[in-house]
Amino acid sequence: MSQLLSFDEYCDLLAPVGALNSPAELHGMLCGQLSGGARPGLAKWQAMALEFLDLVDLDAELISAQLRQAIAEMYTGTLLALEDEAMGFSLILPDEDTDMGQRLQALAQWCHGFLTGFGSSGLSGDQSFSPESAEALRDFAAIVQIGTDEEDNEQSEADLFEVSEYVRIAAINLFLEFSPPSQNEQAKPGPGGMLH
Repeated sequence: MSQLLSFDEYCDLLAPVGALNSPAELHGMLCGQLSGGARPGLAKWQAMALEFLDLVDLDAELISAQLRQAIAEMYTGTLLALEDEAMGFSLILPDEDTDMGQRLQALAQWCHGFLTGFGSSGLSGDQSFSPESAEALRDFAAIVQIGTDEEDNEQSEADLFEVSEYVRIAAINLFLEFSPPSQNEQAKPGPGGMLH
């Protein structure tokens, strides 16, 4: 499976070009898009990512090949991870050595990005949601409002891990519920002989 860069490695690529949003929010937005069933493909994803990061008007030469590659790998690696039956998917968030407030903020940004991506993924307005999915989306919206003044102690550490793990599993479940069938299943006739 394609190994994604760490949060800090993405920051190192995005900070010099003045990206508007964090790697966490960008990754959340991508996961929301994919979980809502969108499959923009690499070229469209790169354009979407540059727009989301507010880098569209930047001189193309200032956007390094390394950054373009990292954005492309975020797409392919994330899609593979979400499809992974071993549930190897993980969120792009700061590591445990980072200040608690920053980590909470990044988790809130990830959830904000997810809701943005999910909302713009093209799901129809009359789409029905399972109670679990509806609850997960409400929980993501609540996490977006989370405060960042948490004490840096063992209990807070355990709470943050628990919430992050909940978000990870909820994202996988949303992906499984709303994703189109994978390529090898798409050619199978559905009910009434229709192709999906």
